Amino acid sequence: MILGRFFLFFVLLLLAGCSAVTSRVDTQPTVNATPSSKDELYKIIDHEETTNGIPKGLLHSMAAVESQNAPYAVNAHRRAHRFKSKKAAAEFVNASVRRGCQNISVGCLQLHYKTHRRHFASIEDMLTPERNVSYAAALLCALYRKYGSWEQAVKMYHSRRGKLNKAYYAKVMQKQRLFVKQS
Repeated sequence: MILGRFFLFFVLLLLAGCSAVTSRVDTQPTVNATPSSKDELYKIIDHEETTNGIPKGLLHSMAAVESQNAPYAVNAHRRAHRFKSKKAAAEFVNASVRRGCQNISVGCLQLHYKTHRRHFASIEDMLTPERNVSYAAALLCALYRKYGSWEQAVKMYHSRRGKLNKAYYAKVMQKQRLFVKQS
């Protein structure tokens, strides 16, 4: 099962144009399966930033912009939804998919369900904060290797459309400045 997931992740990185593969999505130890506080979520994000060489505060800022650091956030039906449990969020996603909703993003780093679901065992797995953050960090690093800058990586993480990704990048940078200042 782990080898199967690693293979799928490897294929994703190759499709993204990356030659160096450094995946820890399936091999890292779990910090805490259900963070009960933002402090625990911050520890998960800190771990990924440090381990992956991501600039300090960048993933934090992206999580703040994407979900306001809500581990069980779901964006569907053009609305943001926050749930208190993984189970409630997963039930909502499954019901939305059954109703034909195609544009769904999940977790604190808002991974697009249709695009990335094949890299997870289930929607519950995709909503697990460690897995969501770890996958997002690996994706961001792959984009960095492909495009050669953190700015382009952040922009492409959000959208290939220039107008959308420029606005997103500006929001992330504003949050990052505040985050680094507070640290």
